[in-house]
Amino acid sequence: MRRKLTGHTRIAGDEVAGYPNPLLRDCDLRQAQIKRWIVTLLLVMVPFSLWIGIGAYSEQQQRLDDQRTSIHQVTATTTDVAAVAPTAAASFDSTNAAAVTAVPSQWVYRGVEHTGRVSVDTGSPVGTTAQIWVNDAGELSLRPLTSSDVVAAAIFSAVGSWILAATALVGFYYVMRYRYDGRRDAEWDREIADLLSRH
Repeated sequence: MRRKLTGHTRIAGDEVAGYPNPLLRDCDLRQAQIKRWIVTLLLVMVPFSLWIGIGAYSEQQQRLDDQRTSIHQVTATTTDVAAVAPTAAASFDSTNAAAVTAVPSQWVYRGVEHTGRVSVDTGSPVGTTAQIWVNDAGELSLRPLTSSDVVAAAIFSAVGSWILAATALVGFYYVMRYRYDGRRDAEWDREIADLLSRH
């Protein structure tokens, strides 16, 4: 049976003016010291995590600025009917929204005609138009970042780094606490056995 140390939560305040509580064992003092170190490190990680978040914000903002000049929106026109196909990427919600299908399309960028497959609603006729994103070469590209994406990335980096550090530190504390609990149990068993052997 696991035995709990009475008054364990007050260990940090038991050492006054360099005189530790004589009832506390060495493992109790070490565990309290580890706990103080971990709390201190968690507090130190706050500004460090903010620094990581600011760095991520600057990096993503630079990407956003680059994409504003390298990714462009153009209008694509389908050259085939958007028929239902086994490979169609369908998505439905509670309002039974239409499925979407990638069909051959064409668009013009800087006077040059390009072709590719563009996603439109299933059943759309030939000549359906859709807004797409292309790079400087006129080839299909992913949607560029937005200001919301930049802020979200910064927040995720800051909070995520702190949570990662906190998980590691708290995990280390509980590993050490488990080891010290084992030592305390062993000491209790030895003391009880010694007491019983005297009577």
